[in-house]
Amino acid sequence: MAPDPEADYWTVADVAEYWGVSPQTIRSYRSRGRGELPKEDRMFNRSPVWKPATIIGFERLGQGTRTDLQ
Repeated sequence: MAPDPEADYWTVADVAEYWGVSPQTIRSYRSRGRGELPKEDRMFNRSPVWKPATIIGFERLGQGTRTDLQ
């Protein structure tokens, strides 16, 4: 089941579901900080969350893109 685009915020699990990757992949994108994931819109305790529009409108890099050169 896809995450609700009308929700206030999406969690790591929601973003992973929307992009078809594992939650660990989303956590890795975030920790690397190479532009593979937009900055979180808010933190709830230690958990990052994003507005659905932030994720839906984010232009993802293609597979194999050299993010270490940017």
